[in-house]
Amino acid sequence: MSKDAPVRSADGPSTNASTRWWLWSLTGGTAAVVIVNSVPAHVGPLACTVVELGTIAALVVGIRLNRPPQRLNWLIVLGAMSLLTAAKLVQRAHTIFDVGPGLPTMLVDWLYLVVYLLLAIALGILPLHGRQRTRLTSMTEVGILACTIVVLTWSGVVDPALDAFEIDTVVAVTASLLPMLGLLMVTTTARRVFTASTRTPSGVLTVLALVVLFAGDTVAMAARLDNGATAGAKPSMIGWLVATVLLATAALHPSAAVDPLPAERPSRGVMARGYVLLILVGPTATALALLRELHSGYEINGLDVAVPLAATTVTAVLLVFRLTAFARVAEQRATALDARTEALEIALSEQVTLRKVLSHQATHDPLTDLPNRTLFGECVDEALSSGEPGTVLLFDLDGFKDVNDRYGHEVGDELLVAISERVQQHVPAPHTLARLGGDEFAVLLRRSDHQESVRCAQAILAAVRRPFQVGPYQLYTAASLGLRALDSETGTARMLSDTDLALYAAKAAGRDQLVCYDTQLRTRHLAQARMVDRLRDALEHDQLSVYYQPVVDFANDRWVTVEALARWETDEWSVSPDQFIPVAEDSGLIVALGTWVLRKACRDAAGWHRDHGTRLAVNVSVHQLREADFAAVVRTALADSGLPPGALSLEITESVLVGAGTQRTQAIAHLTELRAAGVVVAIDDFGTGFSSLSYLRTLPIDTIKIDRAFVPCAQTEDPQQVAMVRAIVELARGLGLGTVVEGVETSAQATVLKRLGCELGQGYHYGRPVPADVISATLAPENQPA
Repeated sequence: MSKDAPVRSADGPSTNASTRWWLWSLTGGTAAVVIVNSVPAHVGPLACTVVELGTIAALVVGIRLNRPPQRLNWLIVLGAMSLLTAAKLVQRAHTIFDVGPGLPTMLVDWLYLVVYLLLAIALGILPLHGRQRTRLTSMTEVGILACTIVVLTWSGVVDPALDAFEIDTVVAVTASLLPMLGLLMVTTTARRVFTASTRTPSGVLTVLALVVLFAGDTVAMAARLDNGATAGAKPSMIGWLVATVLLATAALHPSAAVDPLPAERPSRGVMARGYVLLILVGPTATALALLRELHSGYEINGLDVAVPLAATTVTAVLLVFRLTAFARVAEQRATALDARTEALEIALSEQVTLRKVLSHQATHDPLTDLPNRTLFGECVDEALSSGEPGTVLLFDLDGFKDVNDRYGHEVGDELLVAISERVQQHVPAPHTLARLGGDEFAVLLRRSDHQESVRCAQAILAAVRRPFQVGPYQLYTAASLGLRALDSETGTARMLSDTDLALYAAKAAGRDQLVCYDTQLRTRHLAQARMVDRLRDALEHDQLSVYYQPVVDFANDRWVTVEALARWETDEWSVSPDQFIPVAEDSGLIVALGTWVLRKACRDAAGWHRDHGTRLAVNVSVHQLREADFAAVVRTALADSGLPPGALSLEITESVLVGAGTQRTQAIAHLTELRAAGVVVAIDDFGTGFSSLSYLRTLPIDTIKIDRAFVPCAQTEDPQQVAMVRAIVELARGLGLGTVVEGVETSAQATVLKRLGCELGQGYHYGRPVPADVISATLAPENQPA
């Protein structure tokens, strides 16, 4: 397929057929012109007629075949060729066959002029692209060029010929007009074709046809000016035939269906200089012609001046119009440029603003508008680099989760905003207050010593401690705060890590207080991290054990329950539960540890309960109750061991059931489900936590374990301790709850507690925690009290 051929619709001819048509036209037309030039003189006119009629037919086929977008142009070309061919047929019929009156030579010349004008309109003016104003501007350019050609032709050809050969003026004008029009068509058409965005073969063939036509007419003009009105017929005829063949071929070529857009126009400065040059050509050529005539002795008449003067005047008028159009376009483009410049300035301003907004969003907390962790880290970097003294504070809120759970996250967010605004009053510039995330805040105190930093920290704690009015709620909260002095030899990440250790030390020390960092915190943290690794390894390799401590009935001193307690002992060393249980809580290993203790204890206690009726008590962490499958884990442990649900007591702390939120709801759901299955629920360490009389009545519990802190001393029997125990026992009895007293160390204490109405007791007086085999031996019938 030819690369120039367009894709045709389904109802049009194929591209290969179009290619054959134009090739046949070019080959056949060229051969026909050669034959016409070779036949005898009396046959030549008939051969010319056949060629002309053939090109007209080919032109019709091309228009119908390709459906060119500029169809009117091609129809005008077809009309012009048909008009001239018809005139020639009449003339040849009279000359060869003596049929009808012949056409005067002058009339034929004027017909040629009409045909050339039609061709100029069709090929040079109408194809111009653009809006009406753009078409008018392009026609102005054509007019300027035409006037310049007239001046040059008159001054350089016609006027010298009239002076030298005394030729009739009409003959000279008509002989000169044809090549002038041909030159005009060549220049305008070539300009359109060769400056288009796509140069098509059809356009090139059109330009070539006009060049051949111009060449033939130029040769014919020279002959007529030299020998008279009837000379130069053959060059004109050959040029006309070749031109018509090429025009027909251009119409048949598939690229005639393409309408190439004009390319970018040359710069306005270059075009303006070209127009000035054109308007200078006329007066210059006229002056040179007049000087030539004066030098040669010819008489200067009015025609010698009138023709070039008229053409130059028209050129000047057109040039003024064109330059006015230039100015108008320049003004429009300047206005458009100003508008675009203004729009660009606005866009740049908006971009700068957007960049600032995005930069602010990237470095600031969206809720409080305080610097975020990233910007705070950069501030610490800068402070460390400067080497100036300063301090980093980290603090978070104690119990903030309860605020979210009880009042909702919107109230919690408003509380955070209120806290940031209040604390900001104690952190003026150049200091920096930042929100690192959640309820955690940070402060960078620049150029401050230790005493100033401690005063600021205490002021922050006091500010947070005061009540906050958030909507209809008056909220109370507190903060734990860690403090670390800047050290230029320590990086930002280590600085924040050290301060974080101080913060957690403040929480561990009881919250609502300040702890300053020291190296011991890092040492303890590393030791705790090593303990977490060791504890995880111990769980994986079954290096832990379960010990049991008896719980006795005060009425008969018999063992009724054993409490399972995790122990971590080897032949080389042992770790106190007070050390590894908090580590397990903080690291999350308490869930795995608690599950392991539960399953192991259920297996051990199954036989004790079967043989002796002894029940089992197991401590449950708050982390275990947060697991969605906790109740299922307990049921599985009971089923696998064979221990009845009624023989198991789960001991929980008061904090599990106090407060609000989904975790409390889930914990209560687990305990309710297990109680329905027969499992007993006991409150451990009652009286030391968030004791509330209301939850004793409404929550799923069966037993109260009174903390050892309330056990009266046997020597003094502190009246207050005795009163407290008596009140708790009476309360439990009234609510239908059982009581267990922890920390019974002596028989005297046991006697007092029995007198106060306590049911069960546990402590070193009855036995220390021991391995399972010791419990089995102790529960043997021979070892039980009578």
